[in-house]
Parts: sequence; C-alpha cells; structure tokens
Amino acid sequence: MVYRIFAAAFLGSVATSASAEPVWGKVEFGMTRAQVEALYPKGPDTEYQKAAIEISNVNIMGKCDAEANIRFDDAGIVKEVMIAGNPSMGGRCSNEVMTALSAKYGQPANWDGNGGSILARQGKVAIWSRPDGVAMRFKKYENGIFGGGGLAKASWELTYSKVDANFGL
Repeated sequence: MVYRIFAAAFLGSVATSASAEPVWGKVEFGMTRAQVEALYPKGPDTEYQKAAIEISNVNIMGKCDAEANIRFDDAGIVKEVMIAGNPSMGGRCSNEVMTALSAKYGQPANWDGNGGSILARQGKVAIWSRPDGVAMRFKKYENGIFGGGGLAKASWELTYSKVDANFGL
C-alpha cells in the first residue's frame, strides 16, 4: 500500500514538471534563439542584440509596463529572462507587482535589504523558488542618485533563472 502511494506521488510530480509553466510569456529554458525570434519577431518594440532579445512596452498589469530582456548563453540557448519595470511615480508599480507575486507564489523565501555605494541603486530583494525549479529574484529599487524610486529608471526588476542540477555545490 505504501509503495502505491509513493508511486502515485512520484508520477504526480513527474506530470507536474512535464506541464511546467513557461519561464515568462511563451519563453522556456532550453529554447534556441531562433525559436524565441519566431515567437517575438523583430519590430518597433522588439530589438535583437548580440546576447539578448529586448521587448519594450510589455504590459504587466494595469498601468504598469516593463521591458523584457531574454538572455542567451554562448550556444544561443535561453539562460535567463529579466523584466525591468518602467518608471512609475513613487514606486507604485513595484508595490503592485510585489503584491501580485506574493498572491501568486506565496510569501518570498527571502526578503533582504541590498546595500551599495553612493552611486548604486539600492533596494530590497525578494526571492521565490517555483515548483518547476525556476528561481525568481525581485528587486524593488528604493534610492540612489541615478533613479532611486523609479522616475528616471526602472523601479523594479524581476529575474527568472534556472540553476543546472550539476552546479557544483
């Protein structure tokens, strides 16, 4: 009986990981650059760079827009996706995005202040670990001479990354 329960739990976890959600939008880890370019053709809001594809004016929620950066490794495979929130008054969008992330994924596993030099953009960092092995690192910028609260630069960033199972630790 215990064996059957274990087997059912194992098969359920395999089915869950096989139907894992995309990293962001339609992008999945392991996709080639050509596959991503087919999903996001070059245009006024889509710029192809040497090691990344940058998509501007991405609506995140309500009046909160962002820029998506799909980054590739040397072999041209998706290695990371970084979303940078467009500037917003008083960090309004960063608060809304943080609330939405907490509602969807639960409380973050980590929530720390992040120091820096006088010129660095300081902020707080929250980290979530999705069931499919994707780590999500959210940074809410709070001060700094070059765009602190979000009027001159992004008021927040969310980075999706996946660590290889053989990462050496």
